[in-house]
Amino acid sequence: MATSSRVRSIFALPAGYAAWVFAFWTPIFLTSLVWLTLREVGQQFWQEQRYDIFPMSTLILFQFVWLLANCAAGFVAQWVGRSQRLVWIGAGLLCAYFAYNHWWALWGVMPDWYNVLVVIPVVPMVWLGGFLARR
Repeated sequence: MATSSRVRSIFALPAGYAAWVFAFWTPIFLTSLVWLTLREVGQQFWQEQRYDIFPMSTLILFQFVWLLANCAAGFVAQWVGRSQRLVWIGAGLLCAYFAYNHWWALWGVMPDWYNVLVVIPVVPMVWLGGFLARR
């Protein structure tokens, strides 16, 4: 394996994760600038660390942004690492992390439908992002 290929492989998953963070929090932050409900509940969340305070409208927004963020993670992991295997590893890691959070730690705290719909599309959306990057 060439040195540049090794370096790309090393940075692919951290870059995918950074893309996920950016693709999730940037739209949430920008939307909070114009949507008072999101701004208020966001401030309350950061002060109290309570997950049961989000109204349905914000949870629906979060669902759409989850899809975008998962796709971005797969896209960047593929683009940086140039390896479908790394995309699958990243998808597995994200899925395991979100499954633990939403099917164990937050189950009963947040609505069941939300917890289910956070986890199920992780792998397909990360794969879609990787597929788009290969095009």
